[in-house]
Amino acid sequence: MERYLQIEKINLKYNIPLHILISVLMLLASPLLLGVANLGAQDTAKVLEMYAALIGIVLLPPVFLPEQDHDIRDLVYTKYVNGALVYLVRILGNVLLLALLLGVYVGMLKYQGCEFPVIKYFFGTLAEMLFMGGLGLCFYGLCDNLVIGYMAPIVYYIAAMGSGQKLLKMFYPFSMMLGSYKEKGVLAWGAVALIGAGVWLRCRRKG
Repeated sequence: MERYLQIEKINLKYNIPLHILISVLMLLASPLLLGVANLGAQDTAKVLEMYAALIGIVLLPPVFLPEQDHDIRDLVYTKYVNGALVYLVRILGNVLLLALLLGVYVGMLKYQGCEFPVIKYFFGTLAEMLFMGGLGLCFYGLCDNLVIGYMAPIVYYIAAMGSGQKLLKMFYPFSMMLGSYKEKGVLAWGAVALIGAGVWLRCRRKG
């Protein structure tokens, strides 16, 4: 357990402080960019799905960033029995950060007088965050390029805005705006698959 805590401590200290700052600033800027007071359920879903969920793209893909340095990559695979454990600990830590930031943001929306099902919207938005972040993580693991890791979920997001539900069907990320929640379960399982695939692809690339 101490070893895993040390991995996360290093992750928080050196790997993702900038990404946390960007995520916090994005959420803090939302009252200036969007109306977030006294919203109904549909408008609250719009804020959460089309804006707040974007921090999933910011926080999940950088999990592999330290290993861009091949010396660090070699160290990870020699010091630890299974390099995947390093990534999984980082991922879990980043997911908890996402949940914490989202929880605070949802609480802020409720404080601002928004009327919506809190628990349902929290988990629905978290599923979308993890899916978009997992998509970036998977492409980062596949291509060993963080820029591509960011671009993949952005393309998905743009496709959702452009072609919408007709193209993406059960993978449509903005379903709560339409009063549908079943897509969120698909996104949650999709996120697990994408994150697992990303870690597997990254562990295959040891050189």
